[in-house]
Amino acid sequence: ENVKAVAAGIYHSLRLMEDGSLWSTGYNYHGQLGDGTFFRDRSTPVMIESGGVTSIAAHGYLSLYLKEDGSLWGMGYNGHGELGDGTTAYRNSPVQIVASGVRDVYAGTYHTLFVKDDGSLWAMGDNGNSRLGDGTNTQRPTPVMVVNANVTAIAAGQKHSLFTKEDGTLWGMGNNGRGQLGDGSTADRSTPVQLVDGNVTAFAAGDYHTIYRKSDG
Repeated sequence: ENVKAVAAGIYHSLRLMEDGSLWSTGYNYHGQLGDGTFFRDRSTPVMIESGGVTSIAAHGYLSLYLKEDGSLWGMGYNGHGELGDGTTAYRNSPVQIVASGVRDVYAGTYHTLFVKDDGSLWAMGDNGNSRLGDGTNTQRPTPVMVVNANVTAIAAGQKHSLFTKEDGTLWGMGNNGRGQLGDGSTADRSTPVQLVDGNVTAFAAGDYHTIYRKSDG
């Protein structure tokens, strides 16, 4: 009862309760459960936050969550800087990444995207295939701004990233070797390219594919 949201990494799970508490369970080799330990798996949920959590995200061996004050927190694998704390050290307890103003977060395999209240899009972590969209292949252990306004939603696959804007357009960047960006090519994109010209209401990223829904259903 009273479960508000769930998120799953490769071998671990997060659950957010109606009271704002955050619980985790499963594999903990990289500290992704956030309980202050490494290697100690949990077969029953352990509480990480007693309240104030508003949303959660997980992918691979990484866990992320937002609090009521708009702060962004994370724990677990950080080998490519995907926690954005300026290091590549794994974290077995939550570390604050951004102090305030974050409204959405999404975890890729080794990179993280988040959107701030002003509609700006930020990224950090592994930048192979230019998945962060900052025009480089440089790994980013601290957040870098990719788009300065009007971003409404985000998603990430293994090596590509997606977002929508207020006008309903769908954009993408990063790996495109299987055509997952849908721009008619298989060329990687180091900066965001428009994929759909409007009316996108939902979208999702697989490892190497993308799906979306338009307003006409």
